[in-house]
Amino acid sequence: MKFSFEMLFIVLIIGSLTKCKDKNNIENMEDLFEDPIVAEFKDQKLKLSDISSMMPQFESSSDSIQFLSHYSEKWLKDLSFLEKAKMESTSTPEIDALVEDYKNSLLLTKYEEKLINSSIDSQVTEKELLNYYDQKKGEYKLDESIIRLMFVKISKSGFDEKAFDPLWNKSNDKNQNELLKYCQNNAELFLLQPDKWYKWKEIADILPSKFISQANLHSGMQREFADFKFHYFIKIKEVVRPNEKPPISYFSMQAEKSILHDRAKNLIEKEKQIQYEKMLNQKIARQHIK
Repeated sequence: MKFSFEMLFIVLIIGSLTKCKDKNNIENMEDLFEDPIVAEFKDQKLKLSDISSMMPQFESSSDSIQFLSHYSEKWLKDLSFLEKAKMESTSTPEIDALVEDYKNSLLLTKYEEKLINSSIDSQVTEKELLNYYDQKKGEYKLDESIIRLMFVKISKSGFDEKAFDPLWNKSNDKNQNELLKYCQNNAELFLLQPDKWYKWKEIADILPSKFISQANLHSGMQREFADFKFHYFIKIKEVVRPNEKPPISYFSMQAEKSILHDRAKNLIEKEKQIQYEKMLNQKIARQHIK
């Protein structure tokens, strides 16, 4: 850390030295210097290492001490209040049940994650995506046009035609990276992910409406426009209308998540059945009503 611990360290050590009245405490001084104790509540100890990662970078030791003072006071207040709550509680079966339920839930979650990570194939084939779409196609009807495009809006005052045109007109990975860098430094606005699908309402407000409308968009369209302040460049890679079948690439991410979720669900149910039958055979589990 950048802030100073000198004064803080001295205060903590002096406070702790007042407790060192026997041999055992003196022998523990090495641990004290390694990680000073900031506050204590019964057998619980709040050490400097418990707080250091949360401390801001102070300029002075006095600011560090003030922060630790407030933090440790809050820590002691919270524990004192909790102690009072425990003393006032005459019966805790409901709380015990909630704690047990929460503990069991955590255990199940951890085990399911381990089981899924070790057993689930995360690859989804195109055939699986097509089968999924055939089963769920009623859920994938488009209510508006979707578009894949590239779009750049550049101020006329900052436009360098000789630098921009070769990057915009030639499509390859190297040019794409250079085009991205150019736009990051010079463009007012840009969309440079040609594989990403946008709904019309997501992009309608950023496109120049006097030049472009939903009706005149078509796949393969490439235009350059200019008004008083800006140059506009647009390439329409693909347009799919509401009455057309959406491409796999449009719903693939959502479909993959659903397919993997179903795989995980089936795996967990299968494992539950295996363990259930195992416990029945071992007479550990008994079902009295069938």
